[in-house]
Amino acid sequence: MLHPALARALATAHIEDLHRAAARRHTVRLARRVEHEPHGPVTSIAMLRSASTRLRWTPCASSRRHDTTELPQAEGSVAP
Repeated sequence: MLHPALARALATAHIEDLHRAAARRHTVRLARRVEHEPHGPVTSIAMLRSASTRLRWTPCASSRRHDTTELPQAEGSVAP
C-alpha cells in the first residue's frame, strides 16, 4: 500500500499530465482552424496608424451645448 502523500502526489502528477495533453490538443485544434480560415487583406501598420489619426477624439454635441459655469436649475426654482 502506498503512503497517502505519495498517492496524492501521483494523482496530482497524473491530472497535470492530462491537463497538459488537453492544452496541447486544444492548441493544435485552434491552429488547424486558423490555417483553414480564409484570410482577409493584410493591413499595414502605416495604414492602421493613419486611420487612427483620423479618428481623433472630438467632444460630443451634448458637451458643447452646456457651458461649464452653468448649473442646471430645478423646476420651479428661481435663478439668482
